[in-house]
Amino acid sequence: MMWTYRIFRDHTGRYSVREVFYESDGSIITYSKAPVVLLGASPEELLQLIDWCREAFDLPVLSLEVIDAQLAERSAHGQTDKHERLSLRDVRAVLSNETDNVPS
Repeated sequence: MMWTYRIFRDHTGRYSVREVFYESDGSIITYSKAPVVLLGASPEELLQLIDWCREAFDLPVLSLEVIDAQLAERSAHGQTDKHERLSLRDVRAVLSNETDNVPS
């Protein structure tokens, strides 16, 4: 599974940055229902988050309604989400634990 930040447009015309999680083939698994709030443990971490959000502007804007419809259709056709839904914070915690457990 991989993730990135993406710009979304909702039905009222408002824009937000959200986390998007992908299969290895690039298909969207899910996205964060709440827009991203930038919060870092240090100025450097916050700057990294800002850089990742900036990269989202280089990608096409996604429509909340279109993505919701695509995910619903996948689910209706038995292509359900086989992954546990995790927040970016959860993914980072898992990756941090994996890194901590790597023998040196």
